[in-house]
Amino acid sequence: MKKSLFIAAILLAACSQDYTGTSVQMTVELDTTYTTIGSPISYLITVQLPQDKIVKFPEWELEDPLEIRSSEFSTSGLENIGRYEIVFWDTGKVVIPGIAITILNMDSSFAYDVTADTMFMEVVSITEQDPSFKQSGGGIMPIKDPVPVRIPLPWQTIILSILLLGILIAIGLIWKKRLKADVSYEERPEYLKEPDIIALEKLDNLDQSGLLEKGEIKEFYAQLSLILREYTENSLYIRTLEMTTEEIRQNRPAFPYTDDQIASYFKILSGADMAKYAKHIAALDQCSQDMVLSRNIVKETIPYWKFDSIS
Repeated sequence: MKKSLFIAAILLAACSQDYTGTSVQMTVELDTTYTTIGSPISYLITVQLPQDKIVKFPEWELEDPLEIRSSEFSTSGLENIGRYEIVFWDTGKVVIPGIAITILNMDSSFAYDVTADTMFMEVVSITEQDPSFKQSGGGIMPIKDPVPVRIPLPWQTIILSILLLGILIAIGLIWKKRLKADVSYEERPEYLKEPDIIALEKLDNLDQSGLLEKGEIKEFYAQLSLILREYTENSLYIRTLEMTTEEIRQNRPAFPYTDDQIASYFKILSGADMAKYAKHIAALDQCSQDMVLSRNIVKETIPYWKFDSIS
């Protein structure tokens, strides 16, 4: 059963010296006039205002046996809408007191109040609404047969666990592969050019590339680091191309270089990391010094792998 009740009020003069003679229309609507204990009903207020007024909906508080379950407010054009959800906790004809809303001027000063009429709600018990409950004579209803419960398999959890396990295994295999950096002087491959010749040629090409003149310091150090890593991998067979600078440091015992040579080697690799990740811009004279230092590293470390060069 549903019934709507509309109340319109035309307010004239008198509450404030700022009152402009315009009208306010308030409409109150219930979604039903018949409900049961504990079942919420909707109490809807629509207020139409002139453009120079503002409506303020109250935090509506009701006494037993009424309770405000929730409230929400919205605006549509010149209409301001307030929706209250009311619950009743007693049977009989229950009075819903009229709600009072406040009308404000545009500067938020008080203009006047508007109060809705009192409304009535017929509240019945659930046994009156559903005759099947009366069959128990006020006692306990017969217990229904048990309902079989199927426990579903947690497929989402199982799939996510398998994926996580696969990812962990893949990470472990990749990490283990990266840590393998064995030094071997056996089965040396035949090169069309020796590693030192290739490295020195690439250093010459980098020096003549004009990257420093263009201010491309990051690209300069990226190529410089790559040349030294390739030289080390092709001459000592240490997988420096697959290792980070920190991993190369951890494998320092695998390098036959002197402390000064390895210090210069790490200096250039660290400078390249700074330029790549920390956006460090080195000075041009520092770049030139690192170029000279790279050539010296290649020339000074030839005896560690080219045995026929040792007199």
